[in-house]
Amino acid sequence: MKLRRRAFLASAVTAGALAGCLGSGSSGSAGNSNVATETDGSNGSRAATEPAARSLGHPAAAALAGQPFLGPAPGAARGTIIAFEDPSCHNCRRFNENTFPELESKLVAPGEASFVYRNFPHAFAWGKPAMQALEATLARGEEPFWALEHHYFATQEEFSEENVLDRTREFLTAETGVDAAAVVADAEAKKFDMAVQRDTDAGNAAGVVSTPTFYLFRDGKFLTEVRGAQSYQVFAQALGAK
Repeated sequence: MKLRRRAFLASAVTAGALAGCLGSGSSGSAGNSNVATETDGSNGSRAATEPAARSLGHPAAAALAGQPFLGPAPGAARGTIIAFEDPSCHNCRRFNENTFPELESKLVAPGEASFVYRNFPHAFAWGKPAMQALEATLARGEEPFWALEHHYFATQEEFSEENVLDRTREFLTAETGVDAAAVVADAEAKKFDMAVQRDTDAGNAAGVVSTPTFYLFRDGKFLTEVRGAQSYQVFAQALGAK
């Protein structure tokens, strides 16, 4: 599957980093690096859409089956990054634009780490219907999902609660082969509420308080939590990469 811009590996490196989006209507602000470490991760959920080599014993990995991921199946590579993001979060956009390309090329594409996306409503109101549309698109294909996810981050300023689904329909019609009208109908009906809620519950249980928040695992064990638009070096050091 063709990879696209995004991901983030966590680390115990602390450097004055950006905090995540801080709530409805907030774009986030500069603050502490917000890195917390832990050393153990025992048996836990199996990951994503194919068998994982290792279990990830952490609340962030709860109900992980079926989640979209890039790179190897979660747990199959040495490193796993579970990302909680909101398509309307400005700091999530900053991460995707400034950090993910390097992380993708150096860790995800070579198979050294997998990157898992999870929804976490936390920024602007249009993010919630966008998440419904993302889930509805994922049900129809992974490549259209990643295309739409990237589109939301790249063109955030174009969206509002009133126009998000109309603009989503336009993008999917022009750029993908999915039934855009059906995706929007499912989003309007909140057909994928349970999928979004599973992500939200996992985030709440893990302690997510802002977006983006990342949970890093190495060899199946939890390493650290990273909050905000951190640099590639933070993720690479935590995962023992260059």
